[in-house]
Amino acid sequence: MEFSRKENDTLLIEQLKEGSKDAFHSLFETFGPKIHAFAKSYLKNDEDAEELLQDVFLKLWEIRASLDSSKNIKSFLFKICVNLIYDLIRRKNIEQAYRDYSGQNHPSFGENTWHEVIYNDMLNNLETLVSAMPDQRQRIFRMSKEEGLSNDEIAIQLNLSKRTVENQLYRAISFLKEKLGTASLTALLFFFLHCK
Repeated sequence: MEFSRKENDTLLIEQLKEGSKDAFHSLFETFGPKIHAFAKSYLKNDEDAEELLQDVFLKLWEIRASLDSSKNIKSFLFKICVNLIYDLIRRKNIEQAYRDYSGQNHPSFGENTWHEVIYNDMLNNLETLVSAMPDQRQRIFRMSKEEGLSNDEIAIQLNLSKRTVENQLYRAISFLKEKLGTASLTALLFFFLHCK
């Protein structure tokens, strides 16, 4: 029985790689309820679990061409699920920390261990992404966000046109939005500008 299940999964993956919607629906019918139940056990919210389930299978569809049919599809789907759960919880924590801090309704940031953990995690994540930018873009972003220089001041210091500076900042923010999402980027930049 186990062997036939594996054979069936392998066949479905091969069909999915070729773009078969029937194979996709079969995988959804087979594994969707299990993933939904697993997600709900962590998220404690049916709506979030439903959204996460859709994200898992959207991801599967997006990467279907690169799937390895010899791998266990159930394990693969649950790995995607766990990663998305982590991302969702982390994002909610970041946004909650931002709301709490910006609301000024708690003790100062440095006295709150939980906020320090979230804060350090956010800064490390942002620092890693900024460091991955091309040198000139990274320098312009840091001069703007860390040093608080205007676009005109940056252009003069680096002997660049103001248009080039604006362009590089736009690309930097677009890159961070793509990696972090708009809401998380807003929170990160808030901490970056006000809490360092």
